Amino acid sequence: MSVTAASSLLDLALGQLPYPMLVLDTKRRVVFASPAACAVLRADAEALTGRDLTDIVKAEDPHWLSTDPVDRLGTPRSGRKLKAKVAGARRVLRVGVWPLGEEGSDQGMLVSVRDGRAESDPEEVKDHLTSLGELSACVAHEIRNPLTGIRTTVQFVTSKLGAEDPHREPLGEVIAEIDRIEQFIEDLLLFARPAEVTRATGDINALLGRVLDAMAPQFEEAKVEVRRNLSPEVPSLSISPDAMQQVAQNLLRNAMEAMPEGGKIRVTTALKRFRSGRPPIVELFVSDTGHGIPESLQDQIFKPFFTTRPAGTGLGLPISASIVRAHGGRIAARNRAGGGATFRVILPLDEAEGEPA
Repeated sequence: MSVTAASSLLDLALGQLPYPMLVLDTKRRVVFASPAACAVLRADAEALTGRDLTDIVKAEDPHWLSTDPVDRLGTPRSGRKLKAKVAGARRVLRVGVWPLGEEGSDQGMLVSVRDGRAESDPEEVKDHLTSLGELSACVAHEIRNPLTGIRTTVQFVTSKLGAEDPHREPLGEVIAEIDRIEQFIEDLLLFARPAEVTRATGDINALLGRVLDAMAPQFEEAKVEVRRNLSPEVPSLSISPDAMQQVAQNLLRNAMEAMPEGGKIRVTTALKRFRSGRPPIVELFVSDTGHGIPESLQDQIFKPFFTTRPAGTGLGLPISASIVRAHGGRIAARNRAGGGATFRVILPLDEAEGEPA
């Protein structure tokens, strides 16, 4: 078979694909669009071919088409929901992005686009999640009650022992394990039934200051030095104080656990504006001097129950990512050149929300 005939046969085969797929070149221009993709994007193949896909799908997230592993952290490789404007109409799409070629080479990408709203009944999903939350609360209640009794009994027995009694240490370990189970139950409840995010205008710098002050004894015990670099240019913004406090605590606790022998944590806030006229954003960075994130695990750290620490629950980062997404933001992480890792939280800011704090 000649090259021309093989190419025609390939085009014919791709044209019969029942999947909404697009092939892009290295400049994100559409090279091929399946009929199913044309139907989702409400345009024929001729109108799509040669155009930059970001001009066709005008998404709120400017990084949705990025193949940078850092930009992909916290989101699945496929099935990610995306709010965008397509053909002048606001849409919710479910997208997947796969780079073509070997890792490190830029040879274009394969993109799937599906209608995100048509795939499931929101009320059905809501009912399912509500049931899951109620079940989790019931299980937590049934576990907590006997745990409280066990803890009280162990504490009572310990109080009757002398200071040098050899049984004091193992009983102390029992209490520590009970506390760990309690923390896991609390995290599980937050993950299975997240609290409603009720926002109010708040000062993110002041919130971080309160969290850092409250955690000061933990930092001292862990031999961790904390440096604050909170920009006075950061304005008040619409946040849920309790939820964002949870995010800050999770990130700081994660940074401490990454430095079992002590180290330094830097907490930074910044206001970032764009020449393109896009709304500004507020950035929060939590950096540590630990061992960093192994490259093979960078796309795993935001998955529920994934942890590399024996005492970890694997829910702190997924809960934080969920809270940040509920605020319209995103969270990512990358290793620092000098060692350690930096977690970056991006929160959108409407210019009308307030003046600098």
